Amino acid sequence: MMLHVSAKDSVGSVLGAVTEEVQKLGVARSLIHDLQVVIDEIYANIKMHVLPDYPDLTWTLSVEVKTGFLDLAVEYRGPHFDPTHPRPLAGDLPESQEDGGMGLNLISALSDDFRYNYHNGMNTMLVRWNLESDSKETLLCR
Repeated sequence: MMLHVSAKDSVGSVLGAVTEEVQKLGVARSLIHDLQVVIDEIYANIKMHVLPDYPDLTWTLSVEVKTGFLDLAVEYRGPHFDPTHPRPLAGDLPESQEDGGMGLNLISALSDDFRYNYHNGMNTMLVRWNLESDSKETLLCR
C-alpha cells in the first residue's frame, strides 16, 4: 500500500489507513502496534522539522509485506537529515533526557532495521521488521 500524505492529513487518518491494510494482510497485533508507534514518530518529526520550511510538502508512506519481512518506507523532498544516528540516551529515565531524539531511538528499538538514503534531494527512510523471528521481542522482554 502507498499513501501520499500532506500537512493537512492527521496522524490518526494515516494510522487508520495503514492499520486497516496491514490487518487485512494478517500482520500480528503486536507488530501493528510497533508500526503505528514508528509511523507516529516519523510523522511528528516531519511535521516538526520539515513542514515549517516546506508547508506544502507531500510525502509518501508505503507499507509492504514481503517474504519474511514487513517494510515501511517514507520518502520526502527536503534537506538532508539522517535520522538513523540519534543522540545517545543520557540515562534510563525519560526525565533525564533532553527534548528531542528519543523517538529516533524508539524507532530503532522497535524495528529490526532502520536505514536512510539521500539522493537528488529525496530523503528515504526504510524501517524493516523480520516476520520470522522475535529478535526485538526477545531483546525488549528480558
